[in-house]
Amino acid sequence: MRLKITIEQQPLEFIRRQPPANRKRLREVLRAVERGSVFPDPLEDELEGFYKVRVERYRLILQSVTSQAGPGFRVVFAERRKVVYEMFSQLLGLE
Repeated sequence: MRLKITIEQQPLEFIRRQPPANRKRLREVLRAVERGSVFPDPLEDELEGFYKVRVERYRLILQSVTSQAGPGFRVVFAERRKVVYEMFSQLLGLE
């Protein structure tokens, strides 16, 4: 079964700002999630309910969604691994 991936504005802009090789790799991983060959890892603690996908030194934060088209994920945040969880927690108002 193919999953539906939607991308919010912040991760879309983040991906667009990356160098071509990195941008290509980020897009390839999202296609792999759609095909079901890569499954996001669940996050824990205050970020429970969200998932992560590791792409080299980057992290994509996803949220599981269900629509009339079926199950899928929404990419809600993307950033470098070094700062992604802290920035995402701040965005959610957890810090």
